[in-house]
Amino acid sequence: MSKSYIIILCWLTMLLAACSKEKGIEALPDNSVAFDLKAGEDTVVMPLSIQADSIITVNFKAILSGSPSSTDHWVNFAVDTSKMSAYRLKYGAALALPSNSYLFYKSQTRLTAGSSTSEPTQLNIVMQTKLTEYTTYVLPIVIQSVDGKLEGPAKTEVLYYVFKTGAPLVISKTGWTIAGVSSIFGSFVAPNVIDDNKTGTYWTSNITQSMPQWISINFNRDITFSTVSYSVPTLLNYPAQGGYPTSMQIETSMDGNTWVDKGTFAGDINNNTQAINIGTTKARYLRFTSLASVKYAGVYSAIFISDISLVP
Repeated sequence: MSKSYIIILCWLTMLLAACSKEKGIEALPDNSVAFDLKAGEDTVVMPLSIQADSIITVNFKAILSGSPSSTDHWVNFAVDTSKMSAYRLKYGAALALPSNSYLFYKSQTRLTAGSSTSEPTQLNIVMQTKLTEYTTYVLPIVIQSVDGKLEGPAKTEVLYYVFKTGAPLVISKTGWTIAGVSSIFGSFVAPNVIDDNKTGTYWTSNITQSMPQWISINFNRDITFSTVSYSVPTLLNYPAQGGYPTSMQIETSMDGNTWVDKGTFAGDINNNTQAINIGTTKARYLRFTSLASVKYAGVYSAIFISDISLVP
């Protein structure tokens, strides 16, 4: 092959490549890319177990109306919580899924040449145990851009992923507050029993006072439960150092004023925790009273409680 022929062939190759680059990505008509859903639908509803944390994968696609494109296109999805007001107006009360409960593993997907449907995107749902029982959570998803353009092919529609939680393994303490306490010692304050830290923080009653000592909790919502669980801190080296209750009274209330006695129970701690079954109960407030205790270090009449929880 002559040298001049090789030069001409190389020149033609570069010319074709340049023409291909100039052609670029085929422009899509406005409002031609949407969510791959049945006509008229904008929600996907799914139950969500909150009894354990796991990674749940949610997939969805984009669809191109009209004729398939001759070139690849890239579609970006995003969460837009500003759309929650529109959801509530249309469907009723719901909470936005907290940002720590989801993660876009793959927010960009490809709509390949010759196809009308994109590859699936991937959204991971996590930390389910932090969600509230029997609650509707919504994640509004929008098409953020197509080929980097915020307007044009992307429609303004929203895909609402609706998650409905069921019974928890342990009822969420979100929104709980302390309604009252008989006494505290130093910095070992009452809110430590509802901070979900069963080992590092705890409430201690005043060491100069005697039993009974009590603490009351406002759930700030009506909760149905059957068991009250409490824990003592590991630093007590139970039962060696004392500081734990041996007799307890459990009371519940709907208004924080009128209390229902659910019974008196003997201490029976196992692995630093005791579960007290009081029967199926609906309440807004709980009062936990230590009627008697083992003295801490054999001297101080005080109790150390690191956690109070409810079980369905």
